[in-house]
Amino acid sequence: MKFLQDITLGQYLPGNSFLHRLDARTQFLSLILLMACVFTARTFEAMALAVLLFLFALFLSGLPWGYVFRGARPFLWLFLFSAGLHFFFTPGPSLPFFPIGFLDLTWTGLAKGALVAAQLFLAILFSSLMTLTTSPLKLAQGLEKLMSPLKRFRVPVEDFSMMTMLAIRFIPILLGETNRILKAQSARGVDFESGNFFRRAKNLLPILTPLFHSVMKRADDLAVALLARGYVSGARRTHLHETRMAAKDYGVLAFMIGFTVLEFKLQG
Repeated sequence: MKFLQDITLGQYLPGNSFLHRLDARTQFLSLILLMACVFTARTFEAMALAVLLFLFALFLSGLPWGYVFRGARPFLWLFLFSAGLHFFFTPGPSLPFFPIGFLDLTWTGLAKGALVAAQLFLAILFSSLMTLTTSPLKLAQGLEKLMSPLKRFRVPVEDFSMMTMLAIRFIPILLGETNRILKAQSARGVDFESGNFFRRAKNLLPILTPLFHSVMKRADDLAVALLARGYVSGARRTHLHETRMAAKDYGVLAFMIGFTVLEFKLQG
């Protein structure tokens, strides 16, 4: 179960890079535009441009490249599954020696499957890059300010941003608890590494009960901590450090809008 240690989505690495200094609102809006670009890309040029932008952003982040790319490894099954569906079930000219039974590997399916896998891969990398360079507190504040106009419609913006922050923070906690329980079970002689898929899945069943108990205890401790600090749902709050958009934030947003326009133009 070493793949659990590779998941970087939801983790934060402190730093002082250009991306670390950006306002969380800039990161959120940029990610939304990037997702629109990635999932609407239909040409090689559009995908290549998105890859170049990611590499440039990774350079600006100052993060270890291997660490960031390793974070996509646990999602390899998702890439392969999504690509496989398109490989064998997309109509088009068949490859030599196909179809075999009900499976028909087509050139169109290969192209579409590779595109979908690349889109998912880039989406996960861009999302990981945002969480790695923006603290959960800044993410919550940024989301709260972005959604502040919805307060006029009685939307509980503060509660939603708090819920989002806690959900992001619980990702590494949940992974850590899972890893701890797996090590404890391995010390008792349970083998999670050998056997076929069904045997491994069966061996994972005993960890569900202690994992559920541990997560509920963590949630209860968090609720007690919030009550001890006087947290009241829906109350107006202030922040020790108020975030403000700077010139670099507006520059990044202007660049991202231009990049999005260029991406859509490349779609023809």
